[in-house]
Amino acid sequence: MRSNVLSSPEPDDVQEKVNSARCTSRCLSLHMTQLTAAFRHIQNIQVLDWCENHRRCAQCLQPCKELWETRKAISPKSCEKQTECVTSREFLASLRSSRQGDCPPPQRATGFAAACVESCSLDHDCPSSRKCCFNGCGHTCQAPANLYKGVPLKPRREMSFVENPEGHVKVAWVSKFNVSMEPVIYMLQSRWNIGIHPSEDHASPWATVVMTLSEDVILSDLRPQRWYQFRVAAINSHGSRGFTTPSKHYISSKDPSPPEPPTNIRVSNQTLEWADSQLTPEFTERLTGSRPSVAVLLCWEPPREGDLPVHNYRITWMSRHARAAHKHTVQAQPHPEHISKHMQSVHLQEQSKKDSSSALTRGAQTELWLQGLLPATPYVLSVQTVAYWGQKRLKSHRAQLFFTTIIHEGEDFSNELPSSSSSSSLPSSPSQASSSPSSHKPPESSRLAHMDMLPNPSENLRLEVAAPHFHHSQLQVKVFWKWSHHARQRHRGPYILSWHPHTCTTNVTSADRTTTVEGTHHTIKGLQFSCKYRVSVAMVADPGAEAVAWVTTPTCSSIRVRGDKALPCNKQERPLAGRKVVLRPERLTADFQQVNGSLLTTLQWRMSHHAMDSAAVEGFQFTWSLQSELSPTTGRHEDALISQTQTIAPSERFITIDGLQADSMYRVQLQVLTAGGRTGAAVSKTIHTPTINATL
Repeated sequence: MRSNVLSSPEPDDVQEKVNSARCTSRCLSLHMTQLTAAFRHIQNIQVLDWCENHRRCAQCLQPCKELWETRKAISPKSCEKQTECVTSREFLASLRSSRQGDCPPPQRATGFAAACVESCSLDHDCPSSRKCCFNGCGHTCQAPANLYKGVPLKPRREMSFVENPEGHVKVAWVSKFNVSMEPVIYMLQSRWNIGIHPSEDHASPWATVVMTLSEDVILSDLRPQRWYQFRVAAINSHGSRGFTTPSKHYISSKDPSPPEPPTNIRVSNQTLEWADSQLTPEFTERLTGSRPSVAVLLCWEPPREGDLPVHNYRITWMSRHARAAHKHTVQAQPHPEHISKHMQSVHLQEQSKKDSSSALTRGAQTELWLQGLLPATPYVLSVQTVAYWGQKRLKSHRAQLFFTTIIHEGEDFSNELPSSSSSSSLPSSPSQASSSPSSHKPPESSRLAHMDMLPNPSENLRLEVAAPHFHHSQLQVKVFWKWSHHARQRHRGPYILSWHPHTCTTNVTSADRTTTVEGTHHTIKGLQFSCKYRVSVAMVADPGAEAVAWVTTPTCSSIRVRGDKALPCNKQERPLAGRKVVLRPERLTADFQQVNGSLLTTLQWRMSHHAMDSAAVEGFQFTWSLQSELSPTTGRHEDALISQTQTIAPSERFITIDGLQADSMYRVQLQVLTAGGRTGAAVSKTIHTPTINATL
């Protein structure tokens, strides 16, 4: 089995590092006389330091080092007139154009390799490690000769790992006999996986850890709870024989550190929700009367990569009024001298937990809707990163945010997000942080001024909708509204903006969403795919005079995210535009009653959600047929075919049938009659009538 050599196609960064190592080995080989005189062993990391301080060796090393550090080819101007530098640059250029090994003599070509054709022009036109060689008549891809001539042997597979108390790991390997006198550059690569057991199937891609002349390296950045594997390649100016087989798995003995807290916590949107909105119980606070609540969209950035992957985030919040009240209560209570400050702190924490709310994200998502918050109320919120080490949960420090929810008074609506501050900066004014909803009410004269500014019916408010777009993992659309030019100065906000899905292909229903905006534009977020939305805007002072616009959202399958990847979508989704409306009856149910010894059957139904044009229904045709009946002689069901049909008015949604046989199987069918007497969609069902004497 042929060895995997580095001359075969490799990732660009790996191949560039190999070329840099070959270039470095060549420069050191040119100064072997001085190196052997200065060092007892040339496989020493200090050899590179000597070369960098030697004028001619440093000039030769300059293109190799720049390629090593930046992975970019050095420009001709960088070498200027330095002969050593120019020669190294030309050597690097030859490595890019030709692969390891030599072309065989033309007379040795056989088969297709001897064909008189021009099948290639460069080595990279050929597959695997083959080279583009002249065969005496043309150029074909041929297996190279002298592939490993002068190339060092692979190091041994066995590696040793020694970890010191600081968690630094020394990785060492043993080289075989060096077939050439040239210095050897070692390229060490690693990969890892997280889990209880080591796994090569779920391991990360191979990544270059270090390039060195010595046969060991000390690594200080190995993470706990990761299974590492290593491999090493020996490289000189002639090339390499490839990487060793992966080493045995190694896991550090260090305990993992707790994760870091998330960053850039912010409130990106606030929306008013009324009492009929469905609130998630664990996110909802107690509301009094019909007062609306506030839904807040909280976003944050994930922390830097730590020792353990992020499992989820924990969010805790409470109103600052309640927090201040608890602190005041604890400080005001007279504690006996024998009660310690620690007990006071515990009492405060227990009181705070009773009035605080918390939520956990599903996985490592970086946003969450908090629902059921009180309007015009300052809140303190904290977010913690949670990771697991086996059964032990590790939590980060709390990252805090202070914010105030929007108010719900009609005279002073605003969707502009109130100023929020992180844990490092408190609100600018304590009075602002503790203001009550009543403090936001304008004076009576201001309210009268609003009444004087009611729009004239001749002055039109226009609402415009931009094209929907997918951003931050949600569907959004920006809406604008404006008055005519002469009414623009008279009619200013705040405005009430409402939207709800009129119809959706996936039969999704959603309550009306309402928010308030001080300006004349707003971005609606969290829209459903493949829906037709009704959007309206009106002044707070005159909610009845509204402007309406419609927007149709795209299908989920038409959205592409970074990397041209598709989103996970509902398979039943269809484009809304151009969809054929189906008039279909559904939810056909049967109810039985016993009246004067006979069976009275009532069947009910309703029209489908998609049947928006009820005027297209001319009526219904109802058919029922007896499929089987119980024979009094045999006691078994015997087949029968007794069918009847009845036409029903289009406004009716039920039919009553008298005289069905007891304890029998009936097949009922309800079909829509459309314009012109044509038959539309139908629904059928099999029913089993009860016995006459049974309790119905």
